[in-house]
Amino acid sequence: MKQLYELICTRLYYGDETLEVAGNRYDPVTLFGLLTLILDGRELIFGEYGSGKTTSSERMASLVKAVPLEFVQAATIHGHPEQTEEKIKATLDLAALEKEGKEVVRWKITPFCPAIIIDEINRLPAGKQNMLLNEIDRSIWSYRGSTLITGSRAFFATINYQDTGTTRLIPPLLDRFDIAVETGRIHPVRKRLIRRGIDDSFLRDARLAEEMISHIQELNSREAERYVKEVASDFREKIMERLEKEGIKVEIPSWDEIEEMRKEIEKTELSDEAELFLDYVSQEAYCQLGTKDFAKCDGCHYANYICSDIYCISNRAERSIFTYSKALAWFEGSEATIVHVSAAIPYVLWHRCGVSDAKIAEVRDVEKDTSDELYAVKDSLSKARRRWEEHRNYQMAAYKALKDGDLEKVERIAEKIGHPFFTSLLRS
Repeated sequence: MKQLYELICTRLYYGDETLEVAGNRYDPVTLFGLLTLILDGRELIFGEYGSGKTTSSERMASLVKAVPLEFVQAATIHGHPEQTEEKIKATLDLAALEKEGKEVVRWKITPFCPAIIIDEINRLPAGKQNMLLNEIDRSIWSYRGSTLITGSRAFFATINYQDTGTTRLIPPLLDRFDIAVETGRIHPVRKRLIRRGIDDSFLRDARLAEEMISHIQELNSREAERYVKEVASDFREKIMERLEKEGIKVEIPSWDEIEEMRKEIEKTELSDEAELFLDYVSQEAYCQLGTKDFAKCDGCHYANYICSDIYCISNRAERSIFTYSKALAWFEGSEATIVHVSAAIPYVLWHRCGVSDAKIAEVRDVEKDTSDELYAVKDSLSKARRRWEEHRNYQMAAYKALKDGDLEKVERIAEKIGHPFFTSLLRS
């Protein structure tokens, strides 16, 4: 899998290595994009217009899923205020409606693409964002009473930083995306390569893409999924042959091999230390005064904790942290430890946890290679980890006391430390 990562970094996307994992540095756009395609996850990509958000996603999807780049591009959903279900999902067969009076749904090619990209998703009005919730979350496509349940799909969505015509994504939609990355500043030497143009011809086959589109529309059913898998099996060999002619030998995994990779990631163990840290942080993120309102933080006993910086961590977010931490460890061939959790967690949280104005103001003038929001979440989490390291032994003692039924000891520890995690153990 590291061969694929290197291939993407040297041929398809020239990002900077701003993600550190256990002493190794990676480009987060490439690494998390690759893992998202293996996991069939959901990823947001933030950045300025023209920074390579959509093209990098399409190229990576074409390479890993082994389908022609033109097919991925044809299946891409474009965000704009006039977008409709008929343009994205399906239409009615007008011939059947006129001749027989039957409503026969003709599905678009998008549901059958193994990786779906939504370009400029924040140009969709809030009402139209709702129509994608079930599709992104469960790969269940519904139109006029008809339902198509596809296999799992990877979803990518790009977001331009706020400009004319954009709108904020609704929180339920943001929470459905496992992870979010940014296309930031790029090293000047890499910029030079981009100016000269990126050759993605080894991923292209316009004639095959046209055949696929025509055949999928004709099949219009789950049979189309099997057809796309068969095409991918053959096109995978063609991509490898093309690369080998250029002196590049790389193994592109088949869909069955990708499924085995997902199972390996799922079986990867998360260390006890990492679990303890997640328990600690998830409780610290909850507002102890009830409904989250950053105005309550002024003078609050818990004002120095992470709850004064970001909103609470949803159950979906915790699952994403769990999965991507294990995926990072699997990529490195090791057990999932707190190092992998610490690397993944900011990218899982920053897009879906609102950051307080006070925290943004604190980091605004700091020199950094990320947006204010991502940097603020990274900073808050690094401080939370330092607190956890001080409280780790108390946490273990409290868990042991709880297991032994010694609630008095738990109460004493909670009173001594005064941290939300310890008081949470006393809830019945």
